[in-house]
Amino acid sequence: MLIFTLNKNNFKNLDFTAFWPIVKLMLRHRHKLFDDEYLNSDTPLLQRVYEIVEHYIPYFWLFLDKKTAKTLGFCYLYDIVTAKNTIYTACATICFDKSAYGPRAQNAAKTLLNALFQDYKIYKIKAECYSHNIHIPNFLVKLGFCREAVLKNETIVKNQPENIEIWSIFNPAPGFVPGNFEKY
Repeated sequence: MLIFTLNKNNFKNLDFTAFWPIVKLMLRHRHKLFDDEYLNSDTPLLQRVYEIVEHYIPYFWLFLDKKTAKTLGFCYLYDIVTAKNTIYTACATICFDKSAYGPRAQNAAKTLLNALFQDYKIYKIKAECYSHNIHIPNFLVKLGFCREAVLKNETIVKNQPENIEIWSIFNPAPGFVPGNFEKY
């Protein structure tokens, strides 16, 4: 799988065949991606997806099939905490088409994760998932994430309270220390 970084220019030139799989994945995970105060609106879903992608550039990546260039998934960073012109922590959202599940998704995610640590010098990356989800924790463990916390009854999904698990991974570079931060 290829990893394609979106920027303002190539996003505006992205054809509909590349954008439509993003729309389908976001609609499939609508309860997760559209049910907060930032995204609730009367705006049509297609426009909201476009706004989400545009909002998270330059921290938005597409996963593309090497042979067909078909979009198989996406990842973006949000809730970015910066310090001394670097990213200290960020949350990641990642979605794959079912056709990419398994080792392909695992390898692509690991490649992107390594690039984020190496190129952006991020100290910590977090991921969230619902407690009832049995697939994402397994995926995260294989990537090296550890469960950090469970937020009890943190959200409502399908009119029911739902726990959210927080998972994290730290930059694995030997001796990696984030910038010199002054103590408060």
